[in-house]
Amino acid sequence: MDLQGYLEALRLLPRTNTEKPIEAFPNPFIKDAQQASIAIVLVSLGCMYSVHNLIAPNMTAIANLFHFNAYERDAYVGGELTMCFYFPGVFGALIAGLMSGVIERRLLLATLAFLTGVACLFTARVGTFDQLLTARAVSGFGIGGCLPVVYSLVGDWYPARKRSSATAFVTAASGAGVFIGQCLSTLVGSADWRLPFFIIAMPCMAAGGAIWYLMEEPARGAQEDGVETLSLYQSVGLHYSPAYGIRQLKALMHNRTNVLVILQAFPGNIPWGVIIVYTHDFLVQDLGLSTSGALGAITTLALAAFAGILTGGFVGELLYGANTKYLALFGGICNILRAVPFFLLFGWKQMFGSWAHASESSFFFLLMIGGFVATMASPCTGAMLLNVNLPETRGSVMAMYSVLDDLSKGFGTLFVAMIVKLVGGRAVAYQISLLVWVFTGVALLFAYHTYDKDEEMMRKHLEETAMESMVVLSKQRAQQAIRQCARAAGEAHFAQRNGPAGGAGASL
Repeated sequence: MDLQGYLEALRLLPRTNTEKPIEAFPNPFIKDAQQASIAIVLVSLGCMYSVHNLIAPNMTAIANLFHFNAYERDAYVGGELTMCFYFPGVFGALIAGLMSGVIERRLLLATLAFLTGVACLFTARVGTFDQLLTARAVSGFGIGGCLPVVYSLVGDWYPARKRSSATAFVTAASGAGVFIGQCLSTLVGSADWRLPFFIIAMPCMAAGGAIWYLMEEPARGAQEDGVETLSLYQSVGLHYSPAYGIRQLKALMHNRTNVLVILQAFPGNIPWGVIIVYTHDFLVQDLGLSTSGALGAITTLALAAFAGILTGGFVGELLYGANTKYLALFGGICNILRAVPFFLLFGWKQMFGSWAHASESSFFFLLMIGGFVATMASPCTGAMLLNVNLPETRGSVMAMYSVLDDLSKGFGTLFVAMIVKLVGGRAVAYQISLLVWVFTGVALLFAYHTYDKDEEMMRKHLEETAMESMVVLSKQRAQQAIRQCARAAGEAHFAQRNGPAGGAGASL
């Protein structure tokens, strides 16, 4: 393309009528490659998250290997080993979140997946408890870092209107991985607790190779709306250059939606820590369910939560298409209402009597309603964070959300343990913790007034970056064209001056 064509492509001069308009939809071959990349990432995420609960079903077997008594089992295997798994994950999330904004995410995610697989393989070969702590710490680092990177990729794979359903699949993939890993550890680990780690290590390392060789890195910001951004990618062919500067810091400081959504992670997920840690024991000890009955109840709750994630993602997608502010409204209402079924669950004995006199169908129906409603807002809050942040800051923001989410769940167990004696029983303490859902849900409702402005501001900053890149390119192309013209003119002038003289010399 000559200088005139570049200037027209950059909108510095009017386009001619013969040119084709910018297409809003990608090439079908590119779309197929994108779908394959998404599938690879989701399967890899599930493989990595399957490492989470491989220890829990076989705590006693591990304790026996290291000659721990019952107290030491709970203190070392249940406490210290768990801390050594989650604490490095905090650093992994923060580091990977920052790096996902400036380096190739394909390399970063492949490295984390391969590292997790190697750590699992090492776990299957440990001989001392210190070696086990080290192996689990490396696993925690890898798993903690993968989620911010995946969310950063989702933001560049999907446009804003599709991100609710996309984040639902991410949440579902990670949850399915945890569930499959625990089932595998329960079934296979009864023979040897090391075997599940060896089995999981192979898919994790294979996932790292598949990500590196088969996945395609999406262009940053390519799915954002805006005329200049579309022109930057589809007409000119430039790539968005991530950078942390004044524009990025200013966008984060003035983003009120970030604050309201992150409140859903901390302190908003304190009740989740209570539910995850204490529900099984509460069902057996307080309500009188058998061990198998409690397992069936938790399975019902987990399946309902899985269905709620997927449903919430597609509902959020429909609401975003109708009005973007409805996303915040839907998430806030769901986060408030989810406290009701769990309030009834924890107060079941006081309200409806013992398990023997209760209706089993009503109890399981309450579990299904609670699990379903409790997770419906999760895809919407994830989509909101992606939609109001620039491509280079999404990984950092999602890392912060992930870290606070884990911190909130850990703090929830401590919070309940502190107030049990003060309120006269753990059932009441569990119910009090549910008030956090109500308060943070009300806070999310305020995002109804901030979401549109923050999303528009993000697009404005992205358009400014696109315009700056386009102007820089036009200057570079113009300077190049001028140099080429000057060189051609000089060569022509030299040929005209020396041509006749050379011819005269030849005739003599």
